[in-house]
Amino acid sequence: MRIAMLSWESLHSVAVGGVGAHVSELAGALARKDQEVHVFTRMAPGQRYHDFIEGVHYHRCPYPPHDDFVDDVNNMCRSFVDRLFAVEDIIGAFDIVHAHEWLAANAMIWIKQGRGHKSVLTVHATEYARCGNCYSSGRSQRVRDQEQAGTYWADRVICVSHATKQETISMYQVPDWKTSVIYNGVNPRRFDAHIDLGRTKQQYDIGPLDPTVFFCGRLTWQKGPDILLEAVGPVLNLHSGAKFIFAGDGDMRGWLESRAAQLGVAHAVRFLGYRNGNELPALFQLPDVVCVPSRNEPFGIVVLEAWAAGKPVVVTQNGGPNEYVTHEVDGLKIYPRPDSVIWGLATAFADFDRARRMGLNGRRKVEQRFTWDMIADQTLDIYKLACPDANPAAGQDSAAAETGSARNEITALAGSALVQHTSADTRRQHAVPIQLRARLTAPKTHSVEAVSRWLDACKQSLARSGLGLKRQGRTLVTSGGWDTVMPALHRCCRLAERMNLTPLKASVRFQNATAGSEQEPVGSRQEPVDSRQ
Repeated sequence: MRIAMLSWESLHSVAVGGVGAHVSELAGALARKDQEVHVFTRMAPGQRYHDFIEGVHYHRCPYPPHDDFVDDVNNMCRSFVDRLFAVEDIIGAFDIVHAHEWLAANAMIWIKQGRGHKSVLTVHATEYARCGNCYSSGRSQRVRDQEQAGTYWADRVICVSHATKQETISMYQVPDWKTSVIYNGVNPRRFDAHIDLGRTKQQYDIGPLDPTVFFCGRLTWQKGPDILLEAVGPVLNLHSGAKFIFAGDGDMRGWLESRAAQLGVAHAVRFLGYRNGNELPALFQLPDVVCVPSRNEPFGIVVLEAWAAGKPVVVTQNGGPNEYVTHEVDGLKIYPRPDSVIWGLATAFADFDRARRMGLNGRRKVEQRFTWDMIADQTLDIYKLACPDANPAAGQDSAAAETGSARNEITALAGSALVQHTSADTRRQHAVPIQLRARLTAPKTHSVEAVSRWLDACKQSLARSGLGLKRQGRTLVTSGGWDTVMPALHRCCRLAERMNLTPLKASVRFQNATAGSEQEPVGSRQEPVDSRQ
């Protein structure tokens, strides 16, 4: 099955929070099950347009920024649509378009309206939940409108917990039959970090025996960091050496730092700011307990991460964690109030051996119920419900089946190159950019002047692409990234058609980008091919 995922974040583009980990881990798990997965996401400065990472194609899409966040997101969605259509024109149609969050919902909608694709939307959290269980006006209303539109247009809706499902159904009138629950997952081995615990604690001015609490998440009203901060003083009265680590950033950070000073607990609090996915496994080794005091926690992937690191959780009962955390077995359930947080932390610190046992029980639970391979199987079941006629192997040879014009010939050749380069036995664990060298040769039946006009028109049309177009007699030669070269060649073919410069000869070869050497053609056909439609 050929799958397009749309997400404003991923671990291999711009990483912001739990959605990025979800998208990259799920995409990788689907690829391990021999699915062809393409992730369309944002581009960070210095990144390439395309990389092939852990069996997944990452298409990074630049777009013009906007001062208004919702308008900025919609510009991103337009870029997703343009890139997906361009990629689809090259390799063939996607079977499923899977959008994550309201942020990618409009892209999913526009793709469905334009080409009729079956679509799936994952709701990781509702805007109501993100606002801390309230209906805000202004920008928040626009977000809810896009959220509702996404649930309407999607063929199937996935929610990350039953609590989120009930919110989605009640607020947006989504039919129950259309909505399914698939929990988040975690890669336990990623949290098997081996660090010098004493030395690492010393880096944060934490003593080796200081009881330590870890908060990991956005510093926003929804996540309740202020609730934990209000509990710090009373906990220090019981355990004077306790330390509290806050990893994350958000609009409450300045207020929290000021409040810590007002409460006289700043000496015990560490605000680390945003930490990316590569740093988190080591940070999860530091605490004795992970605290999740959210006012609304749609799922709580941080709980799974804590368990993967063998740490117990003191976790809110509001939302998803209430469904899968077993009280006093793998964690302690609390209410999002300072007095309840105090009770949970004091209980955990009263018996560290018991706390460690709860953490180990959590580790066993994620290995039994929350691996990404399990989540991928459940997601594939939803894809089959949304698109029952999809051929699981369709993504592997549809491009190569197209013939009859220069543009289709290029599509077929590139498809052959792409399939061979990304077959299961050549998947890497690191980024592998797909580089192509392509040639278009004009027929000898046309004059040198006509060929020159065509080549000049190609250079002018592609002046902004950054591609170096070279002329070798009647042949146009170019090389570069797959996502750049292929649309450029299609454009050159269209120019040839308009100038009646047919038939063309096409050749597409794969280049080893890391070694810089060109391999012999994985796809090349030198016989004339008619470029007329």
